Amino acid sequence: MRLRLSTALLIIFLASAAISTALWYQIQAMQQAAIVRAEKLVPFSEAGAEPELGAIAFTLEAVTPIISVASWAGVAATLAYKGLVRHLWSKSMFDYSVFRLMVKMRGASTRVKLLKSLEKPMNRYQLAKTLGMDWKTVDRNVEILKSYGLIHEADGEEGERLYVLSPQGQQLLELLERLSET
Repeated sequence: MRLRLSTALLIIFLASAAISTALWYQIQAMQQAAIVRAEKLVPFSEAGAEPELGAIAFTLEAVTPIISVASWAGVAATLAYKGLVRHLWSKSMFDYSVFRLMVKMRGASTRVKLLKSLEKPMNRYQLAKTLGMDWKTVDRNVEILKSYGLIHEADGEEGERLYVLSPQGQQLLELLERLSET
């Protein structure tokens, strides 16, 4: 299973945010306990200053809030990007099955290449030759794209079957282009 970049980033940011927030909380709790314990041992009025907690506690205390806030900002940015993609997709009136077919499922990049190569009508052999793919791969993907209404059959010379991009297929290519620009 191959993760998309946005999903991998979301997992990394969520893990980082959860760990750094828990560490930040733990440091704050330990710091309060250390101050109470130090107060019992040597009252502040006698010591003249607050007790030092050490360089490591100070460093973690200073760094964990920054890491935590940055990680949560990363989570928010990743979710905003995923929301933008979903909004553009649904605004274009494509349902989730077309999204899965063209973006998430195995062979999605092959289907996108196939759609892009149909600027002019071609038969399956011409598509396979143009894309440098096995004829059976092209045949299988042409059938899938036909079943979703993204390409249509047209009659060519001598009764040859040609495939052309449907208006819905053209709209899908425009949407994919817009998404790749964002």
